Amino acid sequence: MADDDELHGEIDALARDIERAILEFDSALERHAMIRQTAREPVFRSESPEFDDVQNLFF
Repeated sequence: MADDDELHGEIDALARDIERAILEFDSALERHAMIRQTAREPVFRSESPEFDDVQNLFF
C-alpha cells in the first residue's frame, strides 16, 4: 500500500512538472508570436497619435 502511495505521489509530481512545462512553452510561443507580429508591423503607424509625437520630437 505504501508503494502505491509513493507511486501516486511520483506520478502527481510528474504531472505537475509536465503541466508547468506545457504552460511555460505556451507562454514562450505567445511571446514569440508577439515578437514576430511586431517585427512585421511598423512600430509607429502614420495614423497613430504616437507617430505625431515622435515626428514632433525629431522634425
